[in-house]
Amino acid sequence: MKAPLALRLARRELRGGVRGLWTFLGCLALGVAAIATVGTLSEAFRASVAAEAASIMGGDLEVSLSSIPLKPAELQALTRLGRVSEVLEMRAMAENDAAPGAKRALVSLKAVDRAYPLLGAVTALPALEGAGSLADALAERGGVYGALVHPDLLARIQARVGDVIGVGDASFQIRGILTQEPDRAFRLLAFGPRLLVSLEGMESTGLARPGSMVRYEYRLALGAPAQTAEAARTLKQELDDPSIRVRTADEAAPTIRDGFTRLGGLMALVGLSALLLGGLGVSEAVSAYLESKTKTIATFKAVGAPGGLVFRVFFLQIMFLAACGIAVGLAVGAAVGYLGAPALAQVLPVAPKAGLYPKALALAGLFGALTAVAFALPPLSSRVHVSPLTLFRGYAAPERPRPGRAALAASALMGLALGWLVLESSPDARLGWGFIYSALGCTVAFWLAAKLLILVARALPRPRDPRLALAVTGLHRPGNPTGPVVACLGLGLTVLSAVALSDANFQHTMREELPAQAPSFFFLDVQPYQIDEFRQVLSSIEGVTRVEAAPSLRGRIVSVKGVPVENLQVPENVAWAVRGDRSLSTARGMSQGALITAGKWWPEDYSGPPLVSMDAEVAKGLGLRVGDRLSVSVLGREVELTVASLRRINWLSLSLNYAFILSPGVLDNDPMSYLATAYVDPSKPQAASEVYDRIGARFGNISIQRVDEALADVSNLAGQIAMAVRASAVVTLLAGLLVLAQSLRAAMARRQYETVIYKVCGATRRDIMTIMLCEHGMAGLAAGLAALMLGAGLSWFFVTRYMSVEWSFFAGPVLGVLGTAMALTLVMALSGMWRMLSGKAWPYLRNE
Repeated sequence: MKAPLALRLARRELRGGVRGLWTFLGCLALGVAAIATVGTLSEAFRASVAAEAASIMGGDLEVSLSSIPLKPAELQALTRLGRVSEVLEMRAMAENDAAPGAKRALVSLKAVDRAYPLLGAVTALPALEGAGSLADALAERGGVYGALVHPDLLARIQARVGDVIGVGDASFQIRGILTQEPDRAFRLLAFGPRLLVSLEGMESTGLARPGSMVRYEYRLALGAPAQTAEAARTLKQELDDPSIRVRTADEAAPTIRDGFTRLGGLMALVGLSALLLGGLGVSEAVSAYLESKTKTIATFKAVGAPGGLVFRVFFLQIMFLAACGIAVGLAVGAAVGYLGAPALAQVLPVAPKAGLYPKALALAGLFGALTAVAFALPPLSSRVHVSPLTLFRGYAAPERPRPGRAALAASALMGLALGWLVLESSPDARLGWGFIYSALGCTVAFWLAAKLLILVARALPRPRDPRLALAVTGLHRPGNPTGPVVACLGLGLTVLSAVALSDANFQHTMREELPAQAPSFFFLDVQPYQIDEFRQVLSSIEGVTRVEAAPSLRGRIVSVKGVPVENLQVPENVAWAVRGDRSLSTARGMSQGALITAGKWWPEDYSGPPLVSMDAEVAKGLGLRVGDRLSVSVLGREVELTVASLRRINWLSLSLNYAFILSPGVLDNDPMSYLATAYVDPSKPQAASEVYDRIGARFGNISIQRVDEALADVSNLAGQIAMAVRASAVVTLLAGLLVLAQSLRAAMARRQYETVIYKVCGATRRDIMTIMLCEHGMAGLAAGLAALMLGAGLSWFFVTRYMSVEWSFFAGPVLGVLGTAMALTLVMALSGMWRMLSGKAWPYLRNE
């Protein structure tokens, strides 16, 4: 059976090669590769988490609560279901008295029982060998318990394996360097190196007191893991305590998993920007290719081929090439994702599971196919309407026909499908809609910028220098490249400038603003009987300018306006408030720097029903207003609170801010500890050392966190994220360069005759290059200025709405983007002009 005529003709046409469509292939391949890479890595991370969830968590189920352990009856409910392992986690100070100056450091203290770990393995150096070796390593020997430590701790306190260090009231011998523990994988920021001890060793420290910031975790290994969901439901019913959290392995660490998903979604949107920008390259390449096929199309028409047949012939060609470009992009994306998984294992809490992920590849392929069709149909519909008269010498073709209505309708339908796919694949609806609005806004903005540049060039008085006059005239003459240059380069630079300005604002906030207003130290687990002496010791140190302290207790929101939190649809930006326990405080007077946005603060002598002052953003996310009610669970006791006021909180100030501050008397009978901060005069660096030494020596139970160390951890993590986003932005710029190259190539081809006229009239090669470089330089400058304005707007929106910090304009990224715009435009234009000027004039002057 013969193939359809259109297919046979398309196949024969392809034998002549695809010259002019390499940009088409490159744009599709680059955009699809970016989306496929991000999708593959995201799927690899999720697959690794799903496959190793139980080992990562340390059990099939986890039951956790703050401040107090499970009661014996509650613990018995767990042991009926399977094997149980008990784990305690808190922050503490470790001290090496043998080191010069008695070195101290904050540690992430973890105590485990003899059954730990139920799943997974703990590895250390020297190697732990034989059954029960972990318990033996942590056991008491000669009155001293053992400990395994992270190598960072050895450096901080100048200790070695075999040394004895102090924690609280107890001493521990370092018996190994901890290299792996199964249930630490989801903790990106631990604020202190790990110190692993036994439960008996923890008890000897005297740190785990009622009200202390201790996390009690109980892991279960079930005999039948397939019944995990049913076991979780049973435990929730039997325990019946809102302060107790029951999680399956699949629900472990939602903050990290969701955070990685949102990061992947953001990078995918930047990759999608590259693909949509490549859509312009598709349109330009198709136009240029079909323009080179003008005589072929006219020949088809001359021998009686209907327009529909011609359309199908070239549509099949373009779709075949699109499939090739998409296949290349998928292959590259899959390969980079596969090979990049081991590298990401060095920076991610869980090593991504390298492999092929059809869902991610199919999504990238679908994006590529929709983009190819959406951007190829209009120029294809326009270019196939060629008259057979063009075969005759001297015939001047009329203006380019407009695309047909059917083609425009189909293209619009593909665009709507792209928008729907963006929303469906985006982990955050706000990011999805923001991308769609940004794409539409940038398209309109650059179209207007190109039109404005043309109008300004037309209105300007003609310069005296004829070369400059011709350059200005070239911006508004028929067939000018102003629009393509401004749009293609501008869209890529918009993404780059938005990322650059956002990164500059973040770095400025971290390095400049925070140190000027942040406290120098945080102090955890200050007991009520210690608070007065604690204040006195700090106040007696010269250089300490301010001391703040507030009571703190962990609690959990259980219902909002009578609706259990499990049944609420909570926005992602405030989901943290209802996910697990939160810190609660109580106060009589309003805290310094608090900004009330609704309601009012209670009187200092207030003694009425329980009230709460909330963070305004959290209240908005939960649908709460002044006068509404919510219930919190505190140490197993449920308290109903009425919202008295809403506050705007600047979390980056690092002062003692709480999302929930309760009225006086609500927590008076509960065991609480204090969270405190100290501000040290930067001009007296010796004061910081004295604070560390005197508080550490006098109060062994108080944990001290230096703010600069905490900020360094946050900055390192943010730097890794910023690097990933910058890499995605560079991909977008590369797509813009491909499109720009195609646009300039087409413009140079159209100006070949114009160049010949210049030569015949006596213009030198230098004159011609000066004219065209000035013309393209002005277009590049316009693109850079437009990109800066749009990028600044996008950066402002992201920084103020998502990062919740003040936005500033920085000249460095501005000059970088402007310089990049002009340099890239001039270099690529120069490359095209050199080839064009190297050609001979006589072939264009022949009349035969």
